[in-house]
Amino acid sequence: MIKLLPEGRAGNGMDKLIYQEDNRILASFQSVFTNEEMLFQVAELFPIPIQIFTVDGNTVFANRAVLEMWNISEPSQIVGKYNLRQDHVVNERLGLSAYVRRIFKGEIVLVPDVKVPLGDFSNWYEARNPDYDVESMYTDIINFPIFNENKKITHIVSVFITSRMFLGKSDITRAKEYIESHWLDEFNMDKIADTVKMSRYHFARVFKKHTGMTPYSYYQDIKIRKLKDTLRDTNLSVTQAFASCGVEYSGSFARVFKDKVGMTPTQYRKTL
Repeated sequence: MIKLLPEGRAGNGMDKLIYQEDNRILASFQSVFTNEEMLFQVAELFPIPIQIFTVDGNTVFANRAVLEMWNISEPSQIVGKYNLRQDHVVNERLGLSAYVRRIFKGEIVLVPDVKVPLGDFSNWYEARNPDYDVESMYTDIINFPIFNENKKITHIVSVFITSRMFLGKSDITRAKEYIESHWLDEFNMDKIADTVKMSRYHFARVFKKHTGMTPYSYYQDIKIRKLKDTLRDTNLSVTQAFASCGVEYSGSFARVFKDKVGMTPTQYRKTL
């Protein structure tokens, strides 16, 4: 099995689950590929978004799941009109040029937690209608080459695995996005409230009214979810799993984990 680790990133439990799934997808493509038409047919079978590029960066295929993810009505709005290698938003504004270079060199590359530039898609493809209420979307993108019988790259396949999505345009949505993007940091109510231009006291009341929990409880729930994912990696001790999530096992968060999960981290690991 090919190990799908992005440059400079250590694998945790959730990464390994993603890699296993992506290896299965990669093997499916490589094993049946005989021509471009067959490649497109296989991509259309998958219920997850898949986009295919030629070696010069042009999009030659986008499956139905891609159209649904970006709320695009027809493949013709993408195919032949988008070039990944020439996209200044991806390469410059999002800072992914190093990833793109590696992708087109023929490496298997995981680009983690990319914020999809939905506003740019809207301008390019008139993709969003007034009822489309996705405010922001983050996705892991696994990219791998397809080779012909002469071992030359013919296509690049990109598979999108959405990690989180935020609906609506409210202040609470922006606050939730901020908390989820900064889950490794220490909780800071002032910084969160400042993102939505509210006083911390007013923000706390509004957040609880709309979500049913305090901002700190929301932050704790995210932290617990990340810890549960990381505990799946048996190469890490429980202490190391906690440290990778920015908390000490000897601190209070172990008690928080037990209160919310109903068992200690060690007990939880034994259930996996």
